[in-house]
Amino acid sequence: MDATRTTVTKGTETQRTNLMTTMTPNQTKMAQRAAQLLETGFVVIDFETTGFPSDPKVAIIEVAVIDHRGGVLLNTLVQPGCSIPMRASQVNGIYDDDVVDALPFEALYPDLMALLDGQIAIAYNHTFEQGIINTVCGRYDMTAPTADWRCAMRAYAMYRGLRGFSSLVKACTAEGITIENAHRALGDCKMTLALMYTMAQLA
Repeated sequence: MDATRTTVTKGTETQRTNLMTTMTPNQTKMAQRAAQLLETGFVVIDFETTGFPSDPKVAIIEVAVIDHRGGVLLNTLVQPGCSIPMRASQVNGIYDDDVVDALPFEALYPDLMALLDGQIAIAYNHTFEQGIINTVCGRYDMTAPTADWRCAMRAYAMYRGLRGFSSLVKACTAEGITIENAHRALGDCKMTLALMYTMAQLA
């Protein structure tokens, strides 16, 4: 995962030692958990969508899955079968013309099942990703993958002792992680993985 590692700001060994001696119990716990997950292996997933999981008509317009070393397993636009709302396009930069020739969710479903079912799946906000795939699978009478979902957003909030949750961009900015292609599926996967490596550094 050399490419992801290079996006994380590195300190000297002395700085690292000083940080380790001032870590809170929660920081230690989350650093160790991140390190264990990196040892075990997992996939990182991100969806770009037309809306939220609470909308029964929500559709996926882009999906990316990478492994814990940063290898790209899936990265594709998805034909939603409907017009993409402008409010969604303004966030992710994906418009109707971009998905004209993309495969529909039904065609990508076998690949997603193979990548997620029975795997540890990390998302920055796992309730969103899990909710999206559950909603979309339910609409097509498909079985949702039984992944072991983990939430990087909640882990980071605990790691930093935050009272609320940070956006992925805000969290990465705070940790010196390069912001690249934010709000696109692959870009968000890579930043989420870099955040996991950042937390694991002090384990």
